[in-house]
Order: sequence, then C-alpha cells, then structure tokens
Amino acid sequence: MASGSASAAGAGPLGRGLISCMHSSNCRAEDAPLLSDQDLPLAIDKLIVGFYEEAFSRLPCDAMPDLLHLLTADGGGSCLGLLDPVSNIILNTLALLPKDAAPAPAAEPSTSPSPPATRRSERSGSIPGFGGWHEVVSRSYHSLLAFLMAYFGCLKKEQAVRYLYRADANLLLAVMLIQHDLYADEALDPESDRTQAALEYAATIAGHPSPTTLARLMSIRLQDDNFALLKKLFSADAQGIPLTVEDVRATHRILHMMMSPVCTASIIHTKRGLVVHVRHMLEASCSEAISFSTTTDARTATTTLGWDGIPISSLQSGVLPDKLQDCLGKAIADGRKHNFKTPCGGGDACDYLQSLKMYLHGIIHNLYIKALKLLPTPSGSLMRSILKAGHCYGSMDPVSNIIVNSIWYNSCGCDLPVSERRDMVEYNDVLDPLCLLRAQVHSLKGLMELAAFADPQFSVPACALELLCSTKCDIASMPSSTESSEKNPFHESAKAAGHTRPLGLGELHQQLLLMPDTRSELLSFITEAQTSGTVLRINDMTNRISLMWNRNRSGAQIMQAPELCAGALRAVSSERSDYEDDRSWFRSKIEQLLKEYTTKQFLGSEYKLDTILGVDERHKGYYPGGYICYHVNFTATCDLRLQRTLFYAEFSSSSCEPEPEFCCPLPYANAGRCYYGVLSARKIVYPDDAKYIPDDITIRGTRSADGMLGMDLVYFSPKLDVEIAENLNVLHSEEEEEKRRKKKKRTGKGMCRPN
Repeated sequence: MASGSASAAGAGPLGRGLISCMHSSNCRAEDAPLLSDQDLPLAIDKLIVGFYEEAFSRLPCDAMPDLLHLLTADGGGSCLGLLDPVSNIILNTLALLPKDAAPAPAAEPSTSPSPPATRRSERSGSIPGFGGWHEVVSRSYHSLLAFLMAYFGCLKKEQAVRYLYRADANLLLAVMLIQHDLYADEALDPESDRTQAALEYAATIAGHPSPTTLARLMSIRLQDDNFALLKKLFSADAQGIPLTVEDVRATHRILHMMMSPVCTASIIHTKRGLVVHVRHMLEASCSEAISFSTTTDARTATTTLGWDGIPISSLQSGVLPDKLQDCLGKAIADGRKHNFKTPCGGGDACDYLQSLKMYLHGIIHNLYIKALKLLPTPSGSLMRSILKAGHCYGSMDPVSNIIVNSIWYNSCGCDLPVSERRDMVEYNDVLDPLCLLRAQVHSLKGLMELAAFADPQFSVPACALELLCSTKCDIASMPSSTESSEKNPFHESAKAAGHTRPLGLGELHQQLLLMPDTRSELLSFITEAQTSGTVLRINDMTNRISLMWNRNRSGAQIMQAPELCAGALRAVSSERSDYEDDRSWFRSKIEQLLKEYTTKQFLGSEYKLDTILGVDERHKGYYPGGYICYHVNFTATCDLRLQRTLFYAEFSSSSCEPEPEFCCPLPYANAGRCYYGVLSARKIVYPDDAKYIPDDITIRGTRSADGMLGMDLVYFSPKLDVEIAENLNVLHSEEEEEKRRKKKKRTGKGMCRPN
C-alpha cells in the first residue's frame, strides 16, 4: 500500500489526498503552475455561471415568465442537488412552480415540430449575464460548500472548495472524491436522515425559499415510465436541447405527484385493541376519515407511505464512475508534473492528514459507543478503567480491545483498594465528554504505533492513518513483523498512547497471543452479546482474565502517590460533591424525559436509564435572562430487550422551559459521526437534523485531551494517581502561597495608617 498523500514518497497509484494537497499553500511548491486556494472560488463561480446560462437557455422562460423569477429570485433555482448541476437548477426551479402555473397543452399543439436544437439564448437575447447571475451563483456556491462540510464534518472550507473545483461543481461527484480519500465505503443515500439534513441545511444557508422542498425532491423515487421520460430530458445527450412547455408541464406533474405522499397511516393502540386510520393523498382525492373514540392512554404511531421506484439521483449515477476515474487520473497526472513540499505540509499543516485524523476519531468514538452498549450498567470503578485505560488497540478487534483492556485494568491492572471502589461505585456517569475524547485521542496514538510494527512503511504518519481508515482501525489480523521484533509491540503502543500501565497492557496481549484458547473464549463472550442483543457476562470475563493474568503476574511496581496537601484535598472533595449534585439532577431530568417518551410510543415500550455518556452545555441568551441548554447522550434499556439503546436528550436549566425538552433514540449505525479538531470538537452524537448542524462544533478540541479534567478528581486514587497528586499539590501549594502573600500585604497596609 502506497501513501496517497503528496509526501516525499509521492502519491500512491490511487491518488488519495492529492486533490486536498495540490492546491494548498502548505503542501504545493511555490512555483507549481496550479491554481491556489485564493483562485479556486472565482474558477468555480465561472463554472456555475455557465450552468445557469445553460439552464436558462433550456427553459421556456418566454412562454412561462414565472420560470425566470423562480430561477433567479431567492436562490430557488439552486444548483444544489444530487444530479448534474444544470439538471439540479431546472428541477429545483420546477419543484417550486405552483401546481396550476404550467399552461395547458393547447399552448403548444402536440402536432407542432420540436424546436431546433439551438440555445434559446441565441434567439431571445435576454440572458441576465454575469452581473445578473451574481446573486444566485453566490448562493449556489455557498450551499454546495455547506453541504460538503455538513455531510462529512471533517473538512475545512478550503478543502471543500478544492474537491468542488476538481468535480466541476458536481456535488455528488465531489462527495465521491472525498469518500475515496477517506476510504469511506458507504455510498450516499439520498433518503437517509444524514443526507436530508445536510441538503436542508445547505439550502437554508443559501436562502432557499423552501429548503425542505429541495431536500425532498432529491429523495423521490420515479416509476419506470416517469424515469424514462426524465432520463430522456435530462441525460447527457439532452444537454443544450431546449425544453418545450409540454416538457416542463410533464416534468412538473411528475415532480408534484412524486413529492406528495401516497397516504398517511396512523396506528392507534387503545384498550379496545389496535385501530388503523389511513388517509389517501393522491391528487385532490382523499378518503373519508374514520374516527374512533380513544381513551387517555392511547398511543399512536404515524407512518407516511411514499412512492416506490427508481431514485431520481440515478439519472446521473451511470456516468459518475467514469467521471470519478477521470478526476483521479487528472489529479495523479498533475501530481506527477508538479512538485510538492517534502514532507507534505508536515503534521498539523496538512489538511488531508487532519481530515484523516478527524475521520478516525469519529470511527473510534463509534467503537466506544458499541462497547459501552454491550456492557451492563458499569460500576464506577469499571467506568474509571474505561476512561483511563480502555484503549482500542491490542491483539483483538477494536471493540473487544476496549472491553478486555478495561476489565483487565479494573480487575488486575490498577489494584484499586476496596474502600475506594466502594466510594465511587455510583460514579459511572460521564458528565464531561472530554474524558471520552481523551481515551479516543490516546487510542489513535497507540493504533498508529501498532501499525508501524505491521510494516515499516506505516511508520510514515500518512501511511498509518490511511491504513487505519481503510481497515476501520481493525489491524489485529494483519500480517506483521511483531513476532520477530525484540520489542513488545503492544507495550510500545501503550507507551506511545500514554497508557497508565503500558508494561502490564503489553504483557496482557502477549499472554493472549500465547493462550489462544483464552483469547477465543473472551471473544466468544463478546460475539454472543452482539448477536443475541444481550449484555456481556462481565463476571465470567473478569474471572477468565484474572486466571490467565495470575499465572504470570507482572512484576512491575506501582508507585505510591504522595499525600495530598490540604488545598488539594478540598479540591477533590469539592469536585466529587459537585459531580454528585450534577449527576443526581441530570438523571432526574433524563428519567422524566424517558417517561414522557414512553407514554408517546406505540405499545408503550418502557426504557430505563443506564449511563450518561456526555453532556454538552449551550448558553442561550444573555444573563440575567439567559439560561443553559444541555445536550446529552445516554444509554437506556428497553423492557423488551437487554441491549442498550443510545439516546439524545435536550433540556434546559430554566424552570420556564423556553424550548421544548425531549429525548429520542439514535438508532442509526453511524453513531460515531462526531467531529474532532485541534481547537474545537463535536463531542456527543446528535440526531441527523438540519437544526443541529450550525452547533455541531464546540470549543475545546483534541488539544484539551491531555490536561487534567474534573473527572480525574472524581476518580482520584490517593494510592495510584501519582501524577495527578503531584500536580494537585503543586497547584494548590502555589495558590496557598499566593493567598499568604496577599494576606501579608493587606496586613502590612493596615499597620501603616496616617496620623
């Protein structure tokens, strides 16, 4: 595997990272004859102007004046969408056309010959020109960038511009280029909440008059006859051919029908049984409503039924694979002709490497969510072990490594006194999401070090990051040179990750490799829980790990932490007291919201709160009238199954409830789509909804993961946490000294009163 970045080793045959690097001032050589980041926006604007001129020339604006208004006003005719840009402009315009706006077919007799295949602009001379297109072009440009940044989350604006330029402003092609660089194998799904939220957000950014209409248009499905007609009108062969009024009328009719739901079905659960209410919504007809009297405990589930058929995005899907290869081929050719800095940008300066890291942090976050959902409600000491030592590298798959590493540390690796375990038994809620972020950041460092043992080429950071992206961090089964190495690769990985017991963790995984039966047994426990939808048998796993470990106990000595000074003891006590108060309040709010959620659900499945996995504070308004809104992830157990469900909750600190308070499950598999940067990060998982995208990044990013956190004091062990004890003593000794100096200064002044 060759590096895809434009580094000293050169671009790999697949050209990964080239598009991000070749236009960047941090990566390309100063004399490279390529457009710079400053030149690309104007180049894209010129492309989009051409799209609007093409769309204008194809639409019968002379016969239907409403079309020109919709095309140019308020960004209605946006080139945002999942078809080619010109088709997006035309279809977005027609989707906003009122139902009765299209003239009758008599306006153009069906016996009339088709117009000649010439540009209508040559006949009308009424093109607005660059100045006239300026506003709508600017709106489209910013909406395309907004979609790419919202959909992926791990791109800088400059990168989105580079991909958009190389894709000739074709949004779906730009998405495929980015997915190629990130090793993202999931194809864009037009109907997914993720895509719909990004489209709606991007349309809102552009000032589109109806963002939901644009998003819904890109998710409709077409019946065979309708798909054939639109393919004839909007295929590559139809480019440049004007649309007749009848073409517009037929397309408008198809869009209107397909964007309208077939029917809405409500299933009501009452004491008398199930009642189904179906309302048809075809054209102007509607079935007669059948009403039933229901009791106060009725619960309703409503489903909107839509049309089945071929996704409208398929109109251009057939040509995209060839276009993707063309784009990559051109990028590789340009990369060979022009020089790049060596190494490529270096560390944080290379946007491509930063995107890979952000993408990997999201993947690792998802791995932790999967592991935590498999655990029974953990004790405080086990949660402490997960956050301090539950890294995802080792001799197994990442989820299994998190679980086994945490159980080993909790039972064998940290030797936490029984009294301290008892004191923190209920400290199992993660209120500060930076604790989980720190474990993820350190896990990535360990994975990169372990990758270097698999093959020398992976000692190059770009190669290691690409390997981890391509394998989704699962490198345990890779052929490696670890057996011939004089060093223990797991020990070296743990040291690179800053693990608190690197030698012990290294020995654990060496023993697991030497005892395949025990390793297989531990994996079978995890597989059983994953496949059966239950939780892990923690006690059985603890016994197996302890038995193996005690046969060959590590001789490493654990240093004794120094005694805390009075100020440090007060700080630990205060932090624990605040945690207990906050935990109690958060749990009571969430339990209330879970109860309300249960009463609204069909058949009323009850959920019980398990563990809080992160709280994000948002300050709303200005004090004294301002308040704090809390966004929370937590797991809960349904009474119908044992495995945890990940939830999102939103509530405020204000008693007047200025905004709706609610909770909802997060059932989708992409639970790791959290975005991590050096300075800022999105540290919890949000619902895929356009309203959350503007707030998806919060302060304090990966750079904050190495500092001392409040949870470190909550989980503080006077016997084991040497570094924390030393830091606390230094911090509070300095504070005490400062207080003494101030007191002495005040006393001195008091003795020098004037006569």
